This record gives sequence, structure tokens and C-alpha cells, in this order.
Amino acid sequence: MEPPPSIEIIKVEDELHICPKCGYKDGFHSSFIRANSDKDNIMKSSRALYRVILICPECGARYDVGWTCTLTQ
Repeated sequence: MEPPPSIEIIKVEDELHICPKCGYKDGFHSSFIRANSDKDNIMKSSRALYRVILICPECGARYDVGWTCTLTQ
């Protein structure tokens, strides 16, 4: 199995629903990458911080637009 493509950091202007790489126009899938794997983190016991990554369903390009979220463990 191929490794996923690298994550490109992009800025959201007015709207982001078209893939900058291939032009797919129907939005993105999302994935989450743990951002705070530091064991000394205060939130470690109950919540973890994740980067939200957008994935083009057509070409597989991955984008980081600067969103994060916390998820309860």
C-alpha cells in the first residue's frame, strides 16, 4: 500500500470546496492527526488535540487549513 501524499498547508480565502490540485468541486473528506502527543500535556488524561486534515476524494491530496479540535478520550 502506498503512503498517503504529504500534507500541504493552505490558506482558506472566501470558501474552500474545490480541490486546488485536481479541481474536484464537491468538497472534502476529513481525517484527524493527533497534535499533542506530549505526555506532560495537562489535557492528556481526558482530551487530545487533533489537527483536522482535508482529503480530496478524487485525487487524495491532503490539506491542512489550520483547524484543530479536541476529542474526549
